[in-house]
Amino acid sequence: MTDEEARVILRETLTDDVMREERLRVMRAVRNHATTMLGALGMPQLLAEDRLSEQLARYETAHHIPGDHLWQAMQFFFRVAREGGDEQDQTLIAHYAAIVRQTLFTRAYRRAPQIPDPFWETPLGLAMRFVEQGVTACADTLQKLAKEGESSS
Repeated sequence: MTDEEARVILRETLTDDVMREERLRVMRAVRNHATTMLGALGMPQLLAEDRLSEQLARYETAHHIPGDHLWQAMQFFFRVAREGGDEQDQTLIAHYAAIVRQTLFTRAYRRAPQIPDPFWETPLGLAMRFVEQGVTACADTLQKLAKEGESSS
């Protein structure tokens, strides 16, 4: 399978709706984790503040939020997986991968992120693996998606 064939499958699979649902799923998980951590620190009221609640609500509805954070990293991986990237994008892959790994998978007292295997089957995990490692790293998943796409047509 070539990179272009893989991108066709990814464009068909990673639709705008799928990407929006994945972003919402990730943001809900992050918010739940933040709520748990703030509760453990005895500061659950911080999430109830109007400004913070307003900012978190923005993540649920926006298509683009400027800045260098998890939302931007997810957008980056989805865009490059679907459309390809240029030389500048190649220099940003490690940076955005570090943001995703640090935010979602690095816990207190751990230096290295602990990434569960099922993550690589999620839309974000598939996009990250494809962008970071290429088509060979996710060929099995892509072929499975292609077969599912053929059977549903």
